[in-house]
Amino acid sequence: MKRIIFIAITLFFALALYAQKDTTFYRHEVKMSLGDALLAQTLWTYNAWGDLNERKNNANLYANLSFSYFYRPVKWLWIGGNFVNYIGSRIYYDWREYYPNGKFQDFSKSKIKYCAAIAPEIRFSFLNKKSVILYGALSGGIGFENGFSTNRYKYPEINYYFHITYFGFSCNLGENKNIFLGGEVGGGFKGLFIFHGGYRF
Repeated sequence: MKRIIFIAITLFFALALYAQKDTTFYRHEVKMSLGDALLAQTLWTYNAWGDLNERKNNANLYANLSFSYFYRPVKWLWIGGNFVNYIGSRIYYDWREYYPNGKFQDFSKSKIKYCAAIAPEIRFSFLNKKSVILYGALSGGIGFENGFSTNRYKYPEINYYFHITYFGFSCNLGENKNIFLGGEVGGGFKGLFIFHGGYRF
């Protein structure tokens, strides 16, 4: 086990050193991203018996738009944050809640009118080339939701949000390679698939 951990640590530092092979890089980055927010479209609630009920989402479109800034102290490390605002058709739910006396109540209009999150992020790149960068990232923060209250959900409310980027890339464009387009695959408050573009300076 110790040998596996040692090999993993050695491999990580070898990749980090390789990522810094070319010492020229931009330290600041501004980015705009569009995510699918698929994970936010299906939510669940527990009834009075402890049974899990799925709340159906009737929204035609639900996505998020985020704005980010990152500072890059070394070539393989970014430190920054995101402001994420959810957009598109708002979420309506239809679900039935059962009570201990056997009665139930149908809800047809629990609506989230607004949702936004602020989340710091740390990013590690494992490949840095002039034309392409490959990386992974981890972020987490707090979010604010406001909507129409029900007996189960009261608005406004504060929630915690987390996101892990399993794989991200940016294709660097322009004469100075400081304009970029790219995407990410991950899981969390920014969605499963994220497309982005930005500028480094």
